[in-house]
Amino acid sequence: MLGSRSKYGFYGLVIVAALGSTSCGASCPVPASPNQPSQWEQELDTREVLKVDATKSITIKRDVHNIVIGASAATVADAFHRVMRDPNRRFGLIRVDRKRANVGQPFTFHERFQGRYELDEALKAKIKAGWLKKMFDDTFDSKDAQCFIRNIENQLTSDYGRISRLELSPPEGGEYVLAYEYLAGSPIAGSSTFVVTPLGKDQARLTQIFLYQEQSAAFVSFFGAGGLKLHNQVVLSQATQAAELIGARLGETDIPPEYANP
Repeated sequence: MLGSRSKYGFYGLVIVAALGSTSCGASCPVPASPNQPSQWEQELDTREVLKVDATKSITIKRDVHNIVIGASAATVADAFHRVMRDPNRRFGLIRVDRKRANVGQPFTFHERFQGRYELDEALKAKIKAGWLKKMFDDTFDSKDAQCFIRNIENQLTSDYGRISRLELSPPEGGEYVLAYEYLAGSPIAGSSTFVVTPLGKDQARLTQIFLYQEQSAAFVSFFGAGGLKLHNQVVLSQATQAAELIGARLGETDIPPEYANP
């Protein structure tokens, strides 16, 4: 679903250097906090849509992948929507943050959300044992540490989106579509579109169309050297979880099997 700047070493050093002395106080922008939802929600509402711009030096690109799932298009589309709105699910280390009133509810046209790369979980996965793991585990549990990490995630390792197409009741034989466009604060402009096409009574094709233009030369380098692979891993995770939810089999796909583990 969402590209992320997952340079563990760099972010690990940033956190280690700052955890001991940084306090966010009452301004910590954690969407799940019952005391501070409005600040994050208000900031989300002010983010502008990032449109691709052919006059810029960075090339506009298009990445398309298909995944066949052994169930009807209506069943696949419903399962995909349910998986995407489930607040307890993760796609690799990506979670979807929504406004408190929308959590767990069906998506709506022009709804805004954040795709958050969970930095603390990424670092914990890298540090599996020993005194360093214990130090990180204890540190990450503190309120100030969580606040600081969320600030980094909000500023550096998140995508922000707005639903731009939501076609979940097509005519007989039609396609189901869910699409979102990227908002300011994301490292890319463009859109992600998911299309479920009927292939027969018990088979459908999920197509992901990723139109993107990096916002900086540094992100061009990162995305070309592994970021796009992470994005495709997330897409495969979303499709896999949708298939598992309905007990369906994943069929042919052009996403390499090596991408199966985000």
